[in-house]
Amino acid sequence: MVEIRNTTKMRVPGAFLKALARKVFAKEKAKKRDVSVVFLKEKEAQALNKLYRGKTYVPNVLSFEMEELGLGEIVLCPKVISQDAKKYGITFKQELALVFVHGLLHLLGYSHKEIEKKSKQYV
Repeated sequence: MVEIRNTTKMRVPGAFLKALARKVFAKEKAKKRDVSVVFLKEKEAQALNKLYRGKTYVPNVLSFEMEELGLGEIVLCPKVISQDAKKYGITFKQELALVFVHGLLHLLGYSHKEIEKKSKQYV
């Protein structure tokens, strides 16, 4: 189950993310499929990045393994995702899919190097 919470004013495609998660879970044969997805404003995402990673920039995505939630939690910052989409010349939805799959694959145990290769299969 994918639970989505949006604390921002930006609209987010929840049904799209749930369908994408199902696709990733099926293809990866994931045993755990419960994940919480939270959309945060820049200051909140930056505070989490500083607290848990010691980094001061505003991240587009963070993932946290949490056994009590199943796989864990993915934190997304739609403002940064929107800015990145413009920078890369793609749509918000395309960039959102990339960073969401990135977060899911981290929770499934993949490294950054593996994620770069695998994420293209889903987006």
